[in-house]
Amino acid sequence: MERSNRIGWAQVRAGVFIFVTLVFLAGGVTLMGQKTKMFVPKGKLRVVMDDVVGLKEGAPVWLAGVDVGVVTDISFTNPEKSNEVDISLEVGHGALKKIGPDSRITIKTRGLMGEKYVDVTPSQQYYEQPVTVLRGTPVVKLDDVVQKAGTTFEKINGIIDNINQGKGTLGRLNTDEGLYNNVATLAIEMKSLMVTLNRGEGTLGRLNRDPEPYNKLISILTRADQTLLDIQASEGTLNKLIYDKTLYNRLTELADKSNQAAEDVRELNRKITSQDGTLGMLINDRAFYDKGLSLLTRADNSVKSIEEMASKVKSGEGTAGMLLNDKDLYERMNRMVGDVDALVKDFKENPRKYIKFSIF
Repeated sequence: MERSNRIGWAQVRAGVFIFVTLVFLAGGVTLMGQKTKMFVPKGKLRVVMDDVVGLKEGAPVWLAGVDVGVVTDISFTNPEKSNEVDISLEVGHGALKKIGPDSRITIKTRGLMGEKYVDVTPSQQYYEQPVTVLRGTPVVKLDDVVQKAGTTFEKINGIIDNINQGKGTLGRLNTDEGLYNNVATLAIEMKSLMVTLNRGEGTLGRLNRDPEPYNKLISILTRADQTLLDIQASEGTLNKLIYDKTLYNRLTELADKSNQAAEDVRELNRKITSQDGTLGMLINDRAFYDKGLSLLTRADNSVKSIEEMASKVKSGEGTAGMLLNDKDLYERMNRMVGDVDALVKDFKENPRKYIKFSIF
């Protein structure tokens, strides 16, 4: 009986131990599940990058600084054709819907030498149907930074060597005593100039020490401000030019009328140049132009003939020329006209003298 009691107590202790162990195991599994998002519904996302800079499977995935997933696999996409690397991620469904084409996916390091993780910036949109493949942003490698820093230091050392050798402006400033003396002299003169200015000597000194120019400037600004206020408050021309819309409306109407006038001019020009009207035919009809040119040529020839005839008449050639230039012929014709006039007069007064009529 005593042995049976001892066996029962041992069994109780074993049961308690097993129970405590199971509790601790369940707690550990729960903590690990919360840590690795084991019990959170997840979706898959594939990220393509040129270099993963040492990222390992199991690394966390952060979205806007929040741990939302884990890296499940890292492998080459197609080793035969490219060097691109595929990073397979498991991300919670809710977070996955905030990842889109405008998200920036990079690989970062916790601290200077800490573990790598995938950092994702949230998209500006919410995707009910999450994306499955995205392109990662290239990561600046520490080796590249060190190499660039080394190149920069080499350039700086080269500049320092040139300065020490007296090359360039800084080198001459460093080695040329004459240039140094000139700079020192200039500094002394500048100091003397500043002392003179502080004493109020010269134009600049008076401007520096005398408050009158400043007061005048303030007075000018005050008057200008008052003038602007007066313009705003007055009913004068300037005020109307600024605030009255009548002039603007008239100018607008004038512009509209100008546009209409320009349109009328264009229409008139179209009608003039059109071959349907007289002016259009005058401008565009070649045959009409040739006829007009021929008419002008004949008119010019006629005028030339008249000028030649007038010249001949003036020089006394021909009958008309003699009539105009021969004085003797003129006097004879004048006497003849006088005789004819006297004959006609006498005929009217004494017709019987010229006509005799008798029956027998």
